[in-house]
Amino acid sequence: MTTSPGPSPSELDTVRQILFGADMARLDQALTNDRQAAATRTAELEQRVDRSLAELERRIERKIDEMSQRVTAQLDDLSRRQQAHAERVTQLLDQVMAELARRADSLQAETRAGLEELRAKAADLDRRKLSVADFGSSLATLGQRFSGASTEEPGRPG
Repeated sequence: MTTSPGPSPSELDTVRQILFGADMARLDQALTNDRQAAATRTAELEQRVDRSLAELERRIERKIDEMSQRVTAQLDDLSRRQQAHAERVTQLLDQVMAELARRADSLQAETRAGLEELRAKAADLDRRKLSVADFGSSLATLGQRFSGASTEEPGRPG
């Protein structure tokens, strides 16, 4: 009896290829199909993500534009209020300055009137002083006359 030495390794590969070749081809095809499906799903997901990002960017731009418009409107309103306030302050300052000028003019007029009154009183006092001095000199003259006349009278015959 002779036994065959067994199948050689290349024969085993051939047998394996024959037995499992159909399964391998099917598995390779399934793997290829799965890879294509995954690539398609990935492409679809990437497109959806891109569309979502584009939509998000549009929304953000729209919100930024709205906020910008609101801020601009608020700044314009603030500017108008500030201008109105500045005008009111200017108006009040003008009124205060006018009142101060009026009061200064009034005080100046009162001061001038007071000075004129003081000058008039001083002139009156000077006149009175001169009158008193004249009166005093007149009295002195009269006194001298009377004293001169009284010294002459006792020696007068009469």
